Amino acid sequence: MEPFEFECKWIDKNDLWKTADEIRSRYWPEGILPVDTEIIVELRLRLDIEPKHNLFPTVDMDAYLKMDLTGIVVDHDFYMNEKFANRMRFSFAHELGHYFLHKDYYSRIDFVSATDWKNFISDIPDNEYRNFEWQANEFAGRLLVPHAELVSEVEKVIEIIKSNNLTEFLKNDADAVLSRVSPTLCKAFGISTDVIEKRVKREGLWPPKL
Repeated sequence: MEPFEFECKWIDKNDLWKTADEIRSRYWPEGILPVDTEIIVELRLRLDIEPKHNLFPTVDMDAYLKMDLTGIVVDHDFYMNEKFANRMRFSFAHELGHYFLHKDYYSRIDFVSATDWKNFISDIPDNEYRNFEWQANEFAGRLLVPHAELVSEVEKVIEIIKSNNLTEFLKNDADAVLSRVSPTLCKAFGISTDVIEKRVKREGLWPPKL
């Protein structure tokens, strides 16, 4: 397949969420948070994890799924540093999105190196690439943030807001309040504040109804 031939089929948001929920139930039946995507990749799916030096500095990627679907290549420094554990959790979840949603595309693309892959995606039509990545990101977010648990965490935050007399601030500037509470919201899921802020909005939980 040539880059200009790449067309990413549309997936309805609800269908995508359903797929992520089913994958989580199947490959993370413990139901414990945070979801350990490294275990899913390496032990449940038996995919190789291949740390590669200077992957991020070279091609601006934390990780990528190999074309033969046998493993995920990750930036060595990010993978080996506990400081980036949450970042890698999402990176693995993102690549799992490609693994489960986009296998048919990978079977028609031929590349060996990270640079080859970077060059290929750089030439994909912008709207197709945005859709391709949006699907993987949305899958990753839902995989790591189960809806019921997210509702529970938001309810806890609402109680904090009420007990601190911040309801008026919430009505006047919900985004500002979200930025204050997102560090608390994200902890249970082992993700960044950016990811949790997107999740509560995507799932229609923010601003909350008081």
